[in-house]
Amino acid sequence: MGKLGRAPLVAICTAAIAAVYGAGYVATEPYAHRVSPGSPPAAPQPHRGEGEAGAASAKYRDGVYRGSGTDQIGTIDVEVTVAGGRIAKVVITRCDTHYPQSDIDPALPDEVLKAQSANIRFVSGATLSSFAFAMAVQQALDEAKNPDSAGGGA
Repeated sequence: MGKLGRAPLVAICTAAIAAVYGAGYVATEPYAHRVSPGSPPAAPQPHRGEGEAGAASAKYRDGVYRGSGTDQIGTIDVEVTVAGGRIAKVVITRCDTHYPQSDIDPALPDEVLKAQSANIRFVSGATLSSFAFAMAVQQALDEAKNPDSAGGGA
């Protein structure tokens, strides 16, 4: 080592680690309320637009609806099929993110089918992709709830 020894190197490395940690916190903190798979289930929360008495038997209009979600790492497009007023199928039609579609598919579409909403558990390690997916599904479901929507054809 040079005249200064290890102290400056340790200080620089410590500062770099702190910067990476801080950046990670800033990037993921807005999504901290989401639960990742394997976590204990949270108490069910009513979804936007649901009454206090719970969901009606036919929550959505039948048809195929499309949505798109975008975040800092890319865009995810989905197609949501509603049959009998319930979500019957969710397909990721485009996944243009830094991570492969296999990181979230079929885990997230299956979560939507279970929850019958976009309020799903995120995939750990794919938080931003999960968020973009949930936004895309919510956009499609908002269309399925809107009686003035033109997207109800199969």
